Amino acid sequence: MGFSYICHMETLIINVPDKKSALVKELLKELGVTIKASETTQSAKAKTPNALTAKTIKNAEQGIGLGEPITNISDFIKSL
Repeated sequence: MGFSYICHMETLIINVPDKKSALVKELLKELGVTIKASETTQSAKAKTPNALTAKTIKNAEQGIGLGEPITNISDFIKSL
């Protein structure tokens, strides 16, 4: 006697507060859920800016085209 089992999977994106992350991960592991880091988290760490973006960042740090260098993002945003 045999049987067939078809496993259907669903991908869910769940935002969990940092304080509860370990608890939720442990519970999901107990339920047999596979957990992997989101692609945006992985790719954000791995990406480097292209040449134009790198040049723009360098120019902004040196104040080229801005009048003065950007030393504080909050102050820069307020100045816009």
